[in-house]
Amino acid sequence: MQKDRLHYLVQQYADDAATAAEISELQQFLDSGADQQLFTDVISEQVTDYRDAGFDSAPYAALSQQVLQLDKGGHYPAKVRRMRWMAAAAAVLVLAVSGGVYYLVQKPVQQNELAQTKINNEVQPGRNGAVLTLSDGKQVMLDSTGNGLIAEQSGAHIEHANGQVLYKEADKAAAVINTMSTPRGRKYQLTLTDGTKVWLNAASSITYPTAFTGADRTVSITGEAYFDVAANAAKPFRVKVNNMEVEVLGTQFNINAYKDEVSIKTTLLQGAVKVTKGTGSQLLKPGQQALSTQNSDQLTLITDADTGHETAWKNNQFNFKYTDLKTVMRQLARWYDLEVVYEANAPVSNQFGGQIPMDASLSLVLKVLEKGGVHFRLEGNKLTVLP
Repeated sequence: MQKDRLHYLVQQYADDAATAAEISELQQFLDSGADQQLFTDVISEQVTDYRDAGFDSAPYAALSQQVLQLDKGGHYPAKVRRMRWMAAAAAVLVLAVSGGVYYLVQKPVQQNELAQTKINNEVQPGRNGAVLTLSDGKQVMLDSTGNGLIAEQSGAHIEHANGQVLYKEADKAAAVINTMSTPRGRKYQLTLTDGTKVWLNAASSITYPTAFTGADRTVSITGEAYFDVAANAAKPFRVKVNNMEVEVLGTQFNINAYKDEVSIKTTLLQGAVKVTKGTGSQLLKPGQQALSTQNSDQLTLITDADTGHETAWKNNQFNFKYTDLKTVMRQLARWYDLEVVYEANAPVSNQFGGQIPMDASLSLVLKVLEKGGVHFRLEGNKLTVLP
């Protein structure tokens, strides 16, 4: 296909003006795999022209975000369904830089391209792993633990199976306290004795009894955790984090409470939760979020929270949505175990959007971010953000 013709077809599609015949022609070209380099070049040129013309790109950004989140078996708008094959042909990454959203087609990264980022060593992504601290202070390193019985604690048998820890109620003895913690570069899953499932993100912890023998089920966390709480109306489940408490009966929700983040966010996916901080409280419905700054008792209700964005880490994805550079770097630092420093005049006001798999090597992630006008130098685990 000639480049001019491909330009025309892509522009028609982007403007939602393509006829059925034009869509079919474009789809046949992509399905053939005839010249993917030509396709990515055309997309890149059109995106650059679009951005430089100063048009409002928010609708395109929203559409691209939907493409990035396509899963098998989902139900999507007609136009998004038509774009499935486009997503297969090129991984579209939305970047918002200094308030202007624009697209980049993430082409296969070649070794000579990686040289543009000053990397003296490769940093691999984080993996499954955690440290389990028993009631007597003994620590079990879960990274290398095989399947089977780990320990017996008062009230529970602790087993390790397929990369997660399961607590099974054993007797009616008084419960003792255990703690699971994930260092930077690790995340993990456990199942409590009541059947509640917990996912811990990197640099996080959960402290809990080996059995819930009282009138409620109370745990405490640091960092970030996702909960799928076993229903028990007679015994409420409570999560304590900093000076805030989340009370549930049976539900799915996420809490992000890293102390180096500006806000504490509680996001509800299913069920109902009550968030209490100081004298204030908020009752959340599915799709809502309670937002609070670290040093304030005020709770703000977000009625249309992006639950996919908030829980992407659980599905092994970085998900950025108008996310400033420093917030992006904090996420990378926790997952790749980095020390991040900024040189004078580093573009900290740049914002990013889109998804990147968390199993990507750091060099590939940095290469993608460089498309947004950011440059880096990596020495050991020290990452310097350059002007």
